[in-house]
Amino acid sequence: MTKTICLLVNPVAGSGGRIGYKGSDSLHTYNQETPLRMARFLSTAPKDSVIYVVAPREMGEDYFKNTQLNYRVIDITIHSPTLRVDTINALNYFLEKESCNIIVFAGGDGTARDVYSVVKDTLPVLGIPTGVKMHSGVFANTPEGAGILLRHFVQGKTEVIITEILDIDEEAYRQGKYNVKLFGYARTINYSNLIVPNKEEIISEKEEVDEIAQYVIDKELSNPDITYVIGPGSTTKNILRKIGIETNFLCTDILQNMKLIKSCANYDDLLNLTGELKLILTPIGRQGFLIGRGNQEIGPLFLRKLLRIESNKVERDNIIVVSTRSKLYTFDCLRIDSGDPKLDNLMKGVYKVIVGYDEFVAVKTCDITD
Repeated sequence: MTKTICLLVNPVAGSGGRIGYKGSDSLHTYNQETPLRMARFLSTAPKDSVIYVVAPREMGEDYFKNTQLNYRVIDITIHSPTLRVDTINALNYFLEKESCNIIVFAGGDGTARDVYSVVKDTLPVLGIPTGVKMHSGVFANTPEGAGILLRHFVQGKTEVIITEILDIDEEAYRQGKYNVKLFGYARTINYSNLIVPNKEEIISEKEEVDEIAQYVIDKELSNPDITYVIGPGSTTKNILRKIGIETNFLCTDILQNMKLIKSCANYDDLLNLTGELKLILTPIGRQGFLIGRGNQEIGPLFLRKLLRIESNKVERDNIIVVSTRSKLYTFDCLRIDSGDPKLDNLMKGVYKVIVGYDEFVAVKTCDITD
């Protein structure tokens, strides 16, 4: 039996990621990485026993033109650049005039909110991750994961689960204030580890966080010949706080010889760095993302330089991972989605995570189950 997959893309979603803007709700520029992410999704998406009903132009149609997939375009007019009302109109068209079995969208939490505002819990929805903020539990782990998950849906192998639609106040977020709001409960599909749980902030013991910070200060930051890039998160920012530096805990900062060189760095700032580099990161609670959610300014070209990738060898020791034990208990493996699938594959393996003073836990990266 043929399944009808109704699909729309928010081409603005994620445009703030590389510039360190922590959101795209107020931007009106297109994300240049969306075409590649959609191509990655379509490379694994189902081809048989499906018809894709898609929004016009850059909201869906453009990504299907050079494929062999069975699709048709809905008859609505959209703005250029696209607006929130275009998403709403496409969703209303899907519900009123199409027999959708599932609604698939590309975007972030803002798009998920828009989808939920129209669809509610009448149909399962699935998010292709292309945004900056993806706290909600409707997103697949990667674009390829979304395609694989959809393939399992067509084959009748997935389960329908209820998950939270969450979003934050972007202006407060950019000022370092983390205000999350629950907008409702949506239906989505799941199979194996392909759907990512909603993000959760983990409250950790101060003593544990301080031990981690002191170890990094004693064993790493004292080296004046290394430039340290310190990613977002309360665990990482506590390291800076202990040496007298206060920064926005949602930003990526650059440190050398115990001095702050740049706060809230963007992708270009990181690409301009020279010499020996190290990156200090903490994973996201429940989701396990080390790269790709909340730190998109740490992009693939910088990572290739940091890891000194030659002949497919990776110097993973240049990435210092810190986490409390309580956070590690909330996920099974580390997730990496840099925007470059080949790089993500090279970065797979086991990472040594600092969990206390001279205390470590080995954590592996996730495998995608097909």
